[in-house]
Formats: sequence, C-alpha cells, structure tokens
Amino acid sequence: MVDPNRNDKNIIKVNRLKKRTSNTVLKSRILIPIGGNEKKSPDSEIFREMVEMAGGSQARIVVVPTASENPDERARDYNVLFSAFNPKSIQTVHIGERSDAGSKALCKIIHETTLFMFGGGDQLRLSSLIGGTPLHHALLERYQMGGCVIAGTSAGAAVLPEVMIFQNNRFRLFRKGGIEMTKGLGLIQDMIFDTHFVQRSRISRLVHAMATNPALLGLGIEENTGLIIENEQRARVIGTGTVIVVDGSSIQINHIGYAENRDPFALTNVTYSVLTAGMVYDLKQRTVIDPGPTAPPKSSLPNRKKYST
Repeated sequence: MVDPNRNDKNIIKVNRLKKRTSNTVLKSRILIPIGGNEKKSPDSEIFREMVEMAGGSQARIVVVPTASENPDERARDYNVLFSAFNPKSIQTVHIGERSDAGSKALCKIIHETTLFMFGGGDQLRLSSLIGGTPLHHALLERYQMGGCVIAGTSAGAAVLPEVMIFQNNRFRLFRKGGIEMTKGLGLIQDMIFDTHFVQRSRISRLVHAMATNPALLGLGIEENTGLIIENEQRARVIGTGTVIVVDGSSIQINHIGYAENRDPFALTNVTYSVLTAGMVYDLKQRTVIDPGPTAPPKSSLPNRKKYST
C-alpha cells in the first residue's frame, strides 16, 4: 500500500533544464500516436517535431512510463532523449497505484505541461491506474485548453482514444471474439489506434474492432511511424512507415452479431487506405486531403488539334 503521508517527490522526479531560446507554443490540441519501436534519437523526425510543437526550448515535458514493466529504465531513456532538445523542464510521473493519481501537486504540474509522453508496455496498466482519477480529469482538461501535445507509443498510443484494444485472444483470423476491447482515456472519439501494425500483422483484429461498431475508424500504425492529429480533425503521417486506415462506414453485410464465439463472420465493403509520410487525412470526412510529397506530378496531355475537311 502507498503511505498517504509520503512526499509527492517519490512519484514525481524533476530535472529542470536551462532555458535557451524562446519558442511559441501552438494553441491547437495535438495528439501524436506512434506505432512503437520508434527511433529514440535527437535526429528523429517524430521527436523533433513533437518537441517543437510543444514549445521547443519553452516545452514543459512530462514522461509517463507507467505501462512499462521497467518504468525506471523507460523513464531514463526518455529523459536522456528529451534532454537533447534543451526544453524548459522534464519531469517523470510514474503511477504505481491509483492513489498516486490523486495528488494535488501532480494535477498542478499537469496544467503547466505542454508535452505528455506515454511510453509503451501494457495499456491496461494505464487505463486501470489512471482512468477516472483526478489525474485523468486534469489531463482531459489540460488537453481541451489547447497548447498541449499528448503523445504515446505502442500501449501509450492505444490508450489515447475513447475505445482501445487491449488483448488478442489468438483465435484464427476473422473469428468472433478474437479481441478484447475496453474504454481508453477518451482524448479522441470514434476511432481506435492499433500499433506495431505491419510488423505483427494486426489487420484482422482491427477489422474485427470495426465490425463491432462500424462508426469507429481504425488507424493501424507501423513501427517508427506516427500521426500528428490536430484538433481531432486532421491527421498527418510522420516517420518511416505507413498508416493503414480501416473505414467501416460503408459496410453492407455484417454478421458478427449472429456468429457464435470463435466462428467466422461475414463482412463486406470495408474500405482500406494506405498512407505514407506527409499525407494528410481528414478524420471527419474520412478522405485524403493532401497526397503528400511523393504524389506524382499532374498529368500533361497534348492539346487536341481540330482538323477541317
């Protein structure tokens, strides 16, 4: 059990860094889900842009390693990484028990933070220890204020939406009951983030999730790849891999509600899109609005000559 009289410094580790330059923090709400196994280096495009959007030298960063089996080791890794960007402050917040997430001092720090980084591991550790606590409410409130970046990798990305996949039951592909889902942190609605998507061949489980409620939009994110989501509307791909969009809004036949557990289910007219770096996707309209830098040039066709007879 946690000693209620213990000092909050036991769960909040502070490493303040010298301010060097003045940067403007964006007022948008920014989510950055990452597909896991990201390059942890100062020359990483993902982390460079993440810190810049959070204010650069003015960024106040909080690392949350709670999902990890080795939170201290994970926290050290991210502290070393973020220190290279010379932000205004870096703090580590590890929630070991739900009572830790009720600290008033911790909630005050949340309201001053411009970048939250949720590490990987097990998303149930995050949802079960943080969900419904004062920390959770403070995080939602801070996000809605704007001028804040909330990033997560692997499990830390999966937990960000209202709904998350937390377990694969290892059934044969496209069988009812093959996944378990529960409530995430609720920072964005009507979608699911699935990570390590290409490396672990997770297309069937994301399709399964869409079948349970076709209003959901599935975003399968490859490793070392992320999405920069602004104001829950537009998502830009960043990194070295792909993002697979699974859209169930046009589904016509959906028999998952009639199939027995472990049995296959019929599903038609699921739409897939493969997005690469630089492409921008409209999450509300469910369409690509910018094909990105690798888009081919516009066609150039010769004018038709008119011949008289």
